[in-house]
Amino acid sequence: IYGCDEVGIQAQGGGEREYIFGTRKKAAPYQQRAGTRDNITVIVTICTDGTTTPPAAIFKGNAYQIRIGYQQKGWTDGEIGAAWMKIFEGQTQVKANGEHRLLVVDGHNSHYTVAFLLLARLHQIIVICYPAHGTHIYQGLDVVIFAILKLLLSKERDKLLRDTGTAITKSNFLSVITTAYVQALTPGNIKTAFRKTGIHPFNPDVVTSDMLAPSKETSLEANLPV
Repeated sequence: IYGCDEVGIQAQGGGEREYIFGTRKKAAPYQQRAGTRDNITVIVTICTDGTTTPPAAIFKGNAYQIRIGYQQKGWTDGEIGAAWMKIFEGQTQVKANGEHRLLVVDGHNSHYTVAFLLLARLHQIIVICYPAHGTHIYQGLDVVIFAILKLLLSKERDKLLRDTGTAITKSNFLSVITTAYVQALTPGNIKTAFRKTGIHPFNPDVVTSDMLAPSKETSLEANLPV
C-alpha cells in the first residue's frame, strides 16, 4: 500500500512554526531569508512497510530533464502526473512481484487523467482517492510527514544561508532537501503516518465523528473593543 502527495516549497521559506530562544529584547528578532518566491513542488510517496521512493521534484521553468519535471508555475499537471506514474511503476515493480499495488492519492486532477489511469491499470496499480476536503484527516503525509519535512528543510535552508551566504536555487535544491528528507522519512515516521490515519493497520475507529463534524455556519461570540 502506497500513499502519495505533493508539497509546495518556497525557496525563501515561510509558514513553518518555529520557537526562538534568546535574551528578552523590545525589538522583535528577525531571520535572514532569501528574497525569491519561486515555488518548487516535491512529490513524496510512502509505503506501509516504512519505506519511501525517491522524491520527484517539479521546478518552475520551460525546459525538461529526465526524471526532473518542469511546469511553468511549478505545480503538477496532467503530463507530469503520467510521467510520474511511469517512474513510480518502475520503482515499485520488483517489490510488487507480480501482485497488485494500492496507491492512495488526493483529488488533484493530475491523478485522474486517462494516461495516468491507463498506466495504472496496465501495471496492476489500483488507484483510490481520499474523500474530498478530508486529507487533513486521512492523508498521512499531511498529518505526520510534511510538518517534519518542512521544519528540517527550514533548518537546512537557514544553515546554508548562514554558512555560505547562498540561498536555495534550482541548482542546489536537491542537495539541500536530501538531508532533510532522509531525517524526516524514517521508517518510524512513515509507519506512524499510516497508523494515525487508520490505513495500516486498518482501523476506521481512529477517525471520530468529531473530526468529521461540519464547520459552524454562524458564531454567537461577540468581540467588543477594549
